Amino acid sequence: MTDTALAAPARDLDGRRAVVTGATGATGGAVVARLVAAAATVLGVAR
Repeated sequence: MTDTALAAPARDLDGRRAVVTGATGATGGAVVARLVAAAATVLGVAR
């Protein structure tokens, strides 16, 4: 089975803004990376 769900992110969030809490953690960092790849503007919040 081939996993293509995360292979090529679409740029469908262009112009959208997102706030990610815990942006420096493992999960938050992955979320930030995916949002940036989708062309979103991201504000990362961390302690």
